[in-house]
Amino acid sequence: MSTKKSSTEELFLKMFKGVILIVMTLALLGTAGALVFAAYEYSQSPKPIAAAKKAPVKSVAIDDFLKTLDAKTPPAEAPKADEALPEPTAPPAPVKYKAEASKIMGCFQESDKLSGIALAETTPTAGEDFRKQLQEVADLKSKDRGQPFVTDAAKLTCELMLNTRVIEYRKAKPEAEIFFPILNFHMNAWDDLKLAANEFEANEKARVSQQEEGEQQRVALSKEAAKFTLIVAAGAFALFMAIALSLIVAAIESNLRRISVSLEAINEVQAKEARLDSTEGRPDPSWPDLNVSFQPTAPTPQA
Repeated sequence: MSTKKSSTEELFLKMFKGVILIVMTLALLGTAGALVFAAYEYSQSPKPIAAAKKAPVKSVAIDDFLKTLDAKTPPAEAPKADEALPEPTAPPAPVKYKAEASKIMGCFQESDKLSGIALAETTPTAGEDFRKQLQEVADLKSKDRGQPFVTDAAKLTCELMLNTRVIEYRKAKPEAEIFFPILNFHMNAWDDLKLAANEFEANEKARVSQQEEGEQQRVALSKEAAKFTLIVAAGAFALFMAIALSLIVAAIESNLRRISVSLEAINEVQAKEARLDSTEGRPDPSWPDLNVSFQPTAPTPQA
């Protein structure tokens, strides 16, 4: 019975030691893994963000105006400088866009010739009046126009005024006004393109700002995760050390117990030897007295 109990205790002790070793191994591996993960997370930095793209360059298409020739002819009106707020009084503007204004007026006169329309009488200041009007429209502060607008206006106006379909249209309808409708069409189309381009660039800037903010948040979360992982690694290592110290203390206590038992056994042996040494040379009462000497006796008289 005692032997069976002892073997059962040894079995459970081995199982307990196995569990302890597994826990220590997992704690050590967890510490190493947590340190690697923490180092990776802490080394995170914001990823490069694609720069905000510029809006694709688009130009006013003449086909869009040509489609309007099949519909009702738009009313003849000069380009409007500002439909919202009047411009404050300013000093005389410098002379600008003279070449473009002359080019537009020349294309208009050439279109009249090709269309067979008699050239209208113009005043000596007609060209300068048109240039001033063109400058007023182009330099309007509330709109993003300027030199690119004037250059494109001259290019598109000449292309349309000398276009075959426009010439045929003017031949069929010589009384139809075409000059200012072309200018107004270009101005409105240009403004729409600029508005779309501004919206595109604004969306790109918002995208870049949002992605940069997202990257900053991701890096901040990675830093926090690294700190938390370091705490976990410290806890796992503390668990490993606690178990290791417990096993060391238990081993020391076990060895001390064995030493104590061995010392007790040695003391018992020494005590027995001392007792044996103290009894040597004394006769045992149960033994015969070997030191008795023979004594002479008188002969027994015979009868």
